[in-house]
Amino acid sequence: MIAKMMSVRTKQKFLTALLILGTLLPIGCRSKSTANVPSDLLFIMDVKSARDIERCAVHVNIKIFSSGEGRYELYDTDCAIEFDSNHMVTYKRSQVLETGSFQLTDTELEQLWIVINENNFFNLTDDYRMSIGFSYAFIMVQAEGQQHIVDNIGMEVSEVRAIVEATDALMPEDVKLEYGEGFVP
Repeated sequence: MIAKMMSVRTKQKFLTALLILGTLLPIGCRSKSTANVPSDLLFIMDVKSARDIERCAVHVNIKIFSSGEGRYELYDTDCAIEFDSNHMVTYKRSQVLETGSFQLTDTELEQLWIVINENNFFNLTDDYRMSIGFSYAFIMVQAEGQQHIVDNIGMEVSEVRAIVEATDALMPEDVKLEYGEGFVP
């Protein structure tokens, strides 16, 4: 009945609108649900691995990008942690024992971003180092045009522990992270 009352021109406009809507709606539904995750997110963590070799610790260097793409390298520390001039953890290619990659789901990536924010990462002190405890985590987060680095050796920092444990839950099964027991001042 309504179709009979519409003019030909109105019918064409209506059909064109339906066609456009029918085309755009599925595309919109397929778009990433990580709207809350910044498009420039870069998460880097260097932390102890649950694996150890003879006398020195094995560390895991992890990079997670805003796309959810993740990469990791397990490396022998040679009993020392080295930093470059930008205060980033560095190691030689010859120290690498294993490499791998993984893909976080949109939900997992969003969970990581929530943990970063819930633990007030961008407001944490950048240097939690002391020579008494056994905790270790180096974390750099770049997002929303800002970058923050937290270097934690020896001291127990509950916010850093929470981020390490959340990251561990996102890693492939055979990659286990260990924050260690830090000294509580």
